[in-house]
Amino acid sequence: MKAFVNETEVRTYYGAKVKSVVLAYFRAKNLPLNLEGIEVKDAFGNVIGLDGSLRANSKIYIKIL
Repeated sequence: MKAFVNETEVRTYYGAKVKSVVLAYFRAKNLPLNLEGIEVKDAFGNVIGLDGSLRANSKIYIKIL
């Protein structure tokens, strides 16, 4: 499955949760795998939880607080 995090394409398995996609993004960018202190929003600006489901081609945006 393909999803976008901060406009960067991330590939992961179908049915992936937000947490899995964010971790894949961190691995691709060589960032520390620390999920504390981040805010995740969908393409419409709604805050979403790490346990939320995603569809193919979903766009999410993360902000490290």
